[in-house]
Amino acid sequence: MKLQFDHIVHLTKNPEKAMLTFNQLGFNAIQGGNHPNWGTHNRLCYFEGLRYIEWIGMKDRKVAEVSDNVLIQQIVADSRHGEGFSQLAFRTNEIDKLALHFKEKGLLVIGPVAGSRKREDGSVLKWSMLFIHEENTNDLRYPFFIEWGQPDDFRLKEMDALIQHKASSLQQFTSIHFMVKDQQTAVEKFRTLFGTDEGLVKGGSDYTYGDYLGMSIGGIALKFFKATSNNLVHDIRSERPFLCEITSTSYEKTINISGGLYTFTKIITDL
Repeated sequence: MKLQFDHIVHLTKNPEKAMLTFNQLGFNAIQGGNHPNWGTHNRLCYFEGLRYIEWIGMKDRKVAEVSDNVLIQQIVADSRHGEGFSQLAFRTNEIDKLALHFKEKGLLVIGPVAGSRKREDGSVLKWSMLFIHEENTNDLRYPFFIEWGQPDDFRLKEMDALIQHKASSLQQFTSIHFMVKDQQTAVEKFRTLFGTDEGLVKGGSDYTYGDYLGMSIGGIALKFFKATSNNLVHDIRSERPFLCEITSTSYEKTINISGGLYTFTKIITDL
């Protein structure tokens, strides 16, 4: 089964402000929609390969707090610790088969769960989500899985205009960084879930955040850093993503938006 990285969920009190910040940086961040049954609303920014950032906020906290949707439950739980990145989603076109695969591995799955929202033009966007049940919700989470109601080739054509950014002729969502208590345990959790070969796990070092263990899954690089009292981002959110890396041809900078770090790394291109 082919799995591709789909999107990262960034919990924020003000999705509109996050969107406008990206617009000011030259990105084509857009209005998302409302989820009345979940009490949430979102704003979005798409990149090549149908990858995107979802800035999600609670429009009606009372509705969100009683939602039976696992993602909304996770967002509500995370909101008690402030804003920041909450979850990752990987895309599949065989969600029922994937659910069976995880069950055979001894995992307790929830779903597939149907989701939808009405677009501004009146059309309805549909999807299905699959979650893995976990007893300890404070530890590093399993990602969730999503199957869209339309095939990728159709969506690529539909989304083409949305990945055209003024900031650069090339914008790629390339990596996600986590801060964790136990790097080896974190790596094994993801490696085992996705069936990644042990030899593909690589170590590295970052001047700011220290040493990491990393691997590529579904086209995205995941890097797991050790949370320490001396780490600059230790207080942002442990056991959750803390940074997204976006490569471009425009500039290099790191900004903090609602508790989440975005690093823009400049690509040197041939003249």
